[in-house]
Amino acid sequence: MSINSGKAIINACEKLGYNVQGFDGFDESILNQKFHFIFLALHGTFGEDGSIQKILEQNNIKYNGSNSISSEHCFDKNFTKILAKKNNILTPEWLLVDNKEDPNISNISFKPIVKPNKEGSTIGFSLVEDINSLDIAIDESLKHGENSLIEEYISGREITVSVLGNESLPIIEIRPHSDVYDYKSKYTKGESDYICPANLDDSLSKDIQDTALRIHNLLDCKVYSRVDFRLDKENRFWLLEINTLPGMTETSLFPMAAKVIGLNFEDLIDKIIKLSLEK
Repeated sequence: MSINSGKAIINACEKLGYNVQGFDGFDESILNQKFHFIFLALHGTFGEDGSIQKILEQNNIKYNGSNSISSEHCFDKNFTKILAKKNNILTPEWLLVDNKEDPNISNISFKPIVKPNKEGSTIGFSLVEDINSLDIAIDESLKHGENSLIEEYISGREITVSVLGNESLPIIEIRPHSDVYDYKSKYTKGESDYICPANLDDSLSKDIQDTALRIHNLLDCKVYSRVDFRLDKENRFWLLEINTLPGMTETSLFPMAAKVIGLNFEDLIDKIIKLSLEK
């Protein structure tokens, strides 16, 4: 088994009795080593955009999670939002641009968030408080991709739903200490608080969980994913994006939700592997 990941997944697999070899990133020599299964935990371009998945498919190597086409579609926020809108799933208004001279930018009537259309971990992300700073935000975003997504900022609560197999796990509410759940809020200890299960009434929780599973299936995701929403003051929930390789350290959001239903970290990794082998 090959693990493109940190120590957490490697340690879990060793405890489960798997014969494990870890790799820091992808090397083509991996393809010649006859691995039974490769556990991907790469994030961003190449890891989540379908690129490595396509290579593994071409070499008949099994791996975790969604296939190359689904991964590519999910990594494209614009594609995800178009599909959501066509299926009557709420998603914030948005504009896709490839430069700051786009004539439609002058017509923006909402408070915008700017982010690369194809990137992860909120890299290149900005909340634009002053519309005069929009050009700067677009320039920053375009350092990380050929297109920028200018999206309406939805005031409210940050929530996320993990999907495992055919089941939505308990909802997590994320409470960043700043206005938005940006890179610093995600990866700096103590910058955010997490409530799981989120304090929501049962009916609303079920609606959100059902919608997460629906978008997971619409995008043909396999085994697991994590779907991010904003919940406004009227309890309307707005789809932001879907992650096909959600963070998988012992303190990540997906394992946090799994723990609530009785799956410890090793159990979760084992279930992901077994479901992936069945797909």
